[in-house]
Amino acid sequence: MIFSPCNSNHAEPLICHPKNSLRDAAILFLLFLSVFSYFLQDGYWNANSRFGLIFSVVEQGHFYIDNYCNEPDTYTEDRSYYNGHYYSDKAIGPAILGIILYYPLFWMRQLFGFPDPFTAKAILTILLVGLPSAFTGSLIYLFCLYVSKNRFRSFLTAVSIELGTMIFPYSIVLFSHSFSAALLFTSFYLIFFLKEKPQKKEKGYFFLIGLLSGWALISEYPTAIIIAFLCLYTIIVIRQQERFSHWEPIVFPMIGFLIPLLLQLSYNRYCFGSFFSMGYAHLENEFFQTSMSQGLAGIGWPDFQVLFYTTFHPLMGIFWQSPVLFAAFSGIRHFFRTRQYRFEATLAVSMIIFYLVILSGYYMWWGGYSLGPRHLIPVLPFFSLLMIFVPERFKVPWIILCMISCGQMLVAAASNMLVPDDMVANIASSGFFAYSNIYSYCLQQLLSGKFNPNLGKLWFNLDSWMSLIPLFIIMAGCLIIFFCDGWKVTSECKGEKC
Repeated sequence: MIFSPCNSNHAEPLICHPKNSLRDAAILFLLFLSVFSYFLQDGYWNANSRFGLIFSVVEQGHFYIDNYCNEPDTYTEDRSYYNGHYYSDKAIGPAILGIILYYPLFWMRQLFGFPDPFTAKAILTILLVGLPSAFTGSLIYLFCLYVSKNRFRSFLTAVSIELGTMIFPYSIVLFSHSFSAALLFTSFYLIFFLKEKPQKKEKGYFFLIGLLSGWALISEYPTAIIIAFLCLYTIIVIRQQERFSHWEPIVFPMIGFLIPLLLQLSYNRYCFGSFFSMGYAHLENEFFQTSMSQGLAGIGWPDFQVLFYTTFHPLMGIFWQSPVLFAAFSGIRHFFRTRQYRFEATLAVSMIIFYLVILSGYYMWWGGYSLGPRHLIPVLPFFSLLMIFVPERFKVPWIILCMISCGQMLVAAASNMLVPDDMVANIASSGFFAYSNIYSYCLQQLLSGKFNPNLGKLWFNLDSWMSLIPLFIIMAGCLIIFFCDGWKVTSECKGEKC
């Protein structure tokens, strides 16, 4: 077992959590999954590029998407052109899993006429993105609970990251960013608890770390930066525990990492004629192809003006869209003072800074039609490492910032988060507060009654703001169960039953 309550009668877990912590984690998992499953946004070109590949392989048995890229339900211009055929230009990580999951759905449609393409896309999005993101929220809670021993602080951290950042809206569309974030944080979680339990030597854990990291790489190429830090972390953990005398901690992560890498290289060879020729090298759009050929896959030297735009500018800066991230600053000093986890603090700070700085050199730093700089999403879960030790005196401001952040992300999820990028060209000449993607576009959509499809609309025929009522009821139910259970456990502990 990877984790288990301390009083479990099962085999020794990888890490021991306080009593009822797994029940807490399960409740939070259901909360996050309910939220991510409630909204049905269309990812348009980006998502359709992946859906086209998934549908083409399952329904027609080939990798090219000629019969899908111009169809209304799967239209995309995020495509490559090679040897007379159109291909998805995306990294294939999510699509490989999507192909496996779509086979039974397609067979069901052949036999029973269900699910229709719209429903199939919604199911695949939930399974490929919503489910991993919800699971990551549970891991964040368990990690924070282990480190801080504070139930409410761990809850607040998990909610802040999962519902108060771009992870939320990008967990309701088939983009790769939240999916990659889930894989990377899970890898970190496993490395951390292997460090905490040095006697655990199961080969499967090491293999899984490599597999998850490799799958993140073939899902979102810039995550190589984060993976490099995780590799360094793994090596240091192994050296501290003198595991270099054993070959498993070295070989098994490498085997796990190579499996997804070989899948991507084989796909490149089959579709584009070379192991190292990716879809981005054959983009149909000349502007995109020229831009992606500059630097390293479109990433040039860091641009510190862009760094300001992606972090603190009201248009789409992550600290404006998710002000709860400011809480991380107040936690850094206290985390460094905690000797036991000082290296994890250093890792998180270094990883975040490097990732933000390096991706400031990306030619399309704003992400095209996007709520914000979506390429930064994979590093967002690591802010949780810094939030754990927010001083007690800042708890109320932290709660307020969390509520604001969650509200802003809810506005984006309920409206259309694929915000036109017209304002980006004028960002330098416009006033500082001239435009905000959330308030100037997403909120205006809702005020005009333009709500994207959600389960309240589809199942209960509720319109406008009323369509969100079922979601609020579900969330309230999960929170009541979570906190009522906490009061019960507290009472038991006072009675010395724990």
